[in-house]
Amino acid sequence: MSNLKYRLGLIAALIIASVWTLFPRTVVERVKRDGVTVYDTVRRVPLKRGLDLQGGMHLSLEVDESKQVVTDKSDALDRALKVVRSRIDQFGVSEPVVQKVGTNRIIVELPGIDDPQRAEDVVKAQAFLQFQITDESNSLDKVLPRLDQIARDKGIGLAAATPERDAPVQKGLDLFTQKDSTSATDTTKKDSTSAVPGLNPTGGAVSKLLERGQLPGEYYVSAANAPTLKTYLEMPEIQAALPPGRELLWGSDTLSIGAAPYMTIYVVDARPIITGEYLEDAKPNQSAIEGTIVEFRFNNEGGRRFRSETGKHVQDYMAIVLDDKVMGRPPVIIQAIGARGQITMGQGRSLQEAQDLALVLRAGSLPVPLKVAEVRSIGASLGQDSINKGMLAMVIAVAAVIAIMIGYYKFSGTLAVAALILFVLFTMAVLAGFNAVLTLPGLAGLVLSVGIAVDANVLIFERIREELDRGKTVRTSIDEGFKHAWSAIIDTSVATVLTAAVLYQYGTGPVKGFAVTLIAGIGASLFCAVFVTRTFYMVWLARTKNAQTLSI
Repeated sequence: MSNLKYRLGLIAALIIASVWTLFPRTVVERVKRDGVTVYDTVRRVPLKRGLDLQGGMHLSLEVDESKQVVTDKSDALDRALKVVRSRIDQFGVSEPVVQKVGTNRIIVELPGIDDPQRAEDVVKAQAFLQFQITDESNSLDKVLPRLDQIARDKGIGLAAATPERDAPVQKGLDLFTQKDSTSATDTTKKDSTSAVPGLNPTGGAVSKLLERGQLPGEYYVSAANAPTLKTYLEMPEIQAALPPGRELLWGSDTLSIGAAPYMTIYVVDARPIITGEYLEDAKPNQSAIEGTIVEFRFNNEGGRRFRSETGKHVQDYMAIVLDDKVMGRPPVIIQAIGARGQITMGQGRSLQEAQDLALVLRAGSLPVPLKVAEVRSIGASLGQDSINKGMLAMVIAVAAVIAIMIGYYKFSGTLAVAALILFVLFTMAVLAGFNAVLTLPGLAGLVLSVGIAVDANVLIFERIREELDRGKTVRTSIDEGFKHAWSAIIDTSVATVLTAAVLYQYGTGPVKGFAVTLIAGIGASLFCAVFVTRTFYMVWLARTKNAQTLSI
C-alpha cells in the first residue's frame, strides 16, 4: 500500500507541475539584451507558435554580384550564413529558421516578427567597418581639370547653378572619442577655408558640383545635384582618373546650408588603418550631450594595432566608415587611441537604431554583399487555419484511439484512455519546459505520438490476455504482462527515438519541430503506459480484493 501511495503522489505532483508549466505567467528571467545578460520581468507564454501557425516573415537572400564579383558562391554563402544566423540569434526571434538552400540562396524565416523592415535591414546589412584617414593633400582638386575634360569629351554638362547660402550647419559632430582615459579626438582642429561656392564656378560639369568643406578631404554637394555626381563617379573613365591610393566616400548625414539640403563626400586613404574584424563587443547607449552612441571594444590585437596606427596620425582626421559610408563627421585624432571607443550617431537618433548597429557589429560583417531576392509575410489567418486543421486532426485521432481501446479492451482500455489524457498533458508540459515552439509538423508529431502511446498498452494488454489464457490469476497475469512486454516496448521506443534524434540533428526548422515533439511524446508515452497504467491497475486491485476476472 505504501508503494501505491508513492506512485499516486508522484503522478499528482507531475500533474500539478505540468499545469503550472503550461499556465501563462509573468516571471523574472535572465535575458540577453545588447550583448549583456540581465534579469528582467517577462511575460512567459508556454508553447510559442512557429511561423506556420502565428505568421511572420520569409526572406530569401542571394549574393549581390552587382556590388562584388564572387567566384565561389557556395563558399561565400556558407560564411555569410554564419553571420546571418548570429544576427538573428541576437535579434531575439523565437525559433527562427536560417538555412542555405542550394548553392546560391539563404532562407530566413522569422515567426511573429512585428517590424519586417527592421528585420530585413539587420539581415542584409553588410556591416563592414573601417577607419580611414581623410586626405590632406587636396589630391582631388589636382585632378578635377582632368575629370572635367573627360566629362566634356563625353558631351556632358550641367546648366544648374549653385544657390547662395549661409555657413553650413554641422551635424553629427564628435563621432569618435577615447574611452580609456581622456578624449583622443576632436572636431575643432585646423578648419580649412569655409565652404566656397563652386571649386570652379565657370568650369566643367564635375568641379561645378563640388564645394570645399571645412575639414581636410571634405566636400559639399547639393542634394539636388548628388544623383548627377554619383553618375559621373561611376563612369570607368572617371574612376581611372581619380587620385591613386584615395577613395571618394559619401557621408551618412545631410547638412542644411541656408534653406537647401546638402550632402557630404570625403576623400580618404584607400588603405584603412584598421577594420571591424578585430571588434570584440559593441553596445548602445545614450548621452545627454552626445545623443545616441554605440560603444565598442577591440580585442587585444586590435587594440594594439589601433593604438599604433592612431599614434602615427595624431592631428589627422579619421573617418569611421560603415559599408562604404562615412558615419557622421570625421574627428581629429588628438592622441593614440586604445581598444575602446564609441560611434556617436547624434541627437534625434533612436536607441533602437543604435541597438541594430551594435547587433550587426557584434555579429560581424558579411563576407559578400547580399540582396533580398524574395520577401513575403505570412498572415495570422493562415496560421489560425493551420491550427484549426491540426487540432481537428488531433481530435479525430484521439477519438478514434479512445473508441478502439474502449471497444476492444473494455475496462482495461478505459484505464489506458485515462493514462492517455495524462500523456497529452505531460507531453505538452515537456515541450513548454524546453521552450519548444509549436509548428504544424510539431502538431503532426504530437498526433503520431498519440498512436505510439497506445501501442505500448496494446503490447501489455495482449500479454496479460496470454497469461490469463494460461490459467493464472488476475494479479499474476497483470504483473507478468507488464514484466514480459517491457523489452518489446523498450525496443520500439528506442528505435523511434534514434530516428527522431537523427532528424533533429540533421534536419532544419519544421523537421526539428517534428522530431522534438516526437521525442517528448515517446518519453511521456513510456511513463504513462508502464507507470501510470500499472498504478491504475494497482488501485483497482486494492479496491477489489481477490478479483477473479478482468475486463480486457
